Amino acid sequence: MRSSAPSRPAVAAIALLVLAAGCSREAPEVREVRKATKEYVDALVHRDVKALADRSSCMVTSNSLVGGRVLSIEPLRRVRVGTIDSLANVGTSAHRTADSLWTHASEVAAESLFRLARVASFRTAVYRNATRAVTLSAPGWVAGPDSTVTTRIVRARFRYEGPVVGPRPVDREELIRLLRAPGGRWIVFSVFVREDDPAPEMI
Repeated sequence: MRSSAPSRPAVAAIALLVLAAGCSREAPEVREVRKATKEYVDALVHRDVKALADRSSCMVTSNSLVGGRVLSIEPLRRVRVGTIDSLANVGTSAHRTADSLWTHASEVAAESLFRLARVASFRTAVYRNATRAVTLSAPGWVAGPDSTVTTRIVRARFRYEGPVVGPRPVDREELIRLLRAPGGRWIVFSVFVREDDPAPEMI
């Protein structure tokens, strides 16, 4: 009588499939970030003003955008609300200084100082948008300086096409930052093409 037990190769194959399935599972929080990002990108594509206002605290031009997909989700970060407020204040001061230096610069230094002023402007906007995202994430939550929120950076690929873009679609890598207050929703507070991202500190 033949045994009905599976052969060793079959057992090994089943074990590999189970292992692969286990490795492919995402943590619930990561799935939530992926879902929030997808809903945000869909709202951008469809120019849905209400959905964008519900899901983000920043303004992003979506002309010629036809789609996007998540490439990766970076590890979670935690930051104090007081730290975000401090960064916003320091960023505003740094932006004013950079603007002043650029305005009074010689022709030789003007270009490099313009780039510094531009980065300072972007960075300040990110901090301000992060502050607004805290309230948008959990409207009923009273945040103190020592209260903590979580953030994630998502790498995504956006596709643009149409008359303005040219005969072929163009794909660009974007960095999307999201924030969530305790008990709240994930809110997008920053979207930049990778090469223009101002790399804000701590968030």
